[in-house]
Amino acid sequence: MLNTHYFYILKDVGCIMRVAIYQMMDRGDAALNINAVHESIINTNADVFCLPEYFSIPADYKKRDKTLEDAWRETSLPAIEMLREVSREFGGYIIGGSVVEKYKGNYYNTCFIFKNGEIVAKYRKINLVEEEIKMGISPGNKTISVKTTFGKFGVLICADCLNDKTVEEVAKRNDFIFLPISLTDPTHPKVEGHPVSERIAREFGVTVIKISRVAFGLGAKSAIVTPKGVVWEAKKCCEEELILAEI
Repeated sequence: MLNTHYFYILKDVGCIMRVAIYQMMDRGDAALNINAVHESIINTNADVFCLPEYFSIPADYKKRDKTLEDAWRETSLPAIEMLREVSREFGGYIIGGSVVEKYKGNYYNTCFIFKNGEIVAKYRKINLVEEEIKMGISPGNKTISVKTTFGKFGVLICADCLNDKTVEEVAKRNDFIFLPISLTDPTHPKVEGHPVSERIAREFGVTVIKISRVAFGLGAKSAIVTPKGVVWEAKKCCEEELILAEI
């Protein structure tokens, strides 16, 4: 179900931006995940469509004796190709959550940003969690700022939001921050509310758009947080929801 919400923020950065936030349920299969995203995008009219971290990878993928190379070939390549193709029809920006990217023999947790069939930017997660380091994922080293008619936006991926240096570098250059997350590990501490996003929004005068993944009944609520506080959050942290907001 697509729920429509209307929000207005304090900062005048240009036109109203229609943002679709897909708090996505893991289907347990890469092809099913990718197809769900495809169907959601083609049936949504928005300026920006946002996906969560590792959206195409089944949450129990690491338990299937799979490697990063498997993840790249089996989940990332088809996901990237789907996003490239569907972006031609969608027309707006697609914030591609994140996938495992292989580049020059290294693997990264990467957010690809598409528009009209082209990759307009990509961001590699800088602040990895211990599990990613053990798996062999390499950290990125550059933040991004994408200029649009709605203002400038940057990306932080999950644990990036806990690093003050990374946050400051992104927040000072942008009006919006897209924050794909995936808190679907049963060992991860339970998160209540949006204290980190609220602090970032308030301290730097930006709007944080957080997009969560759901699996095994776990996850965190997706949210839109302005300098005034939380203006929208998902109804539940453990259910799929697709909403459209005008910011």
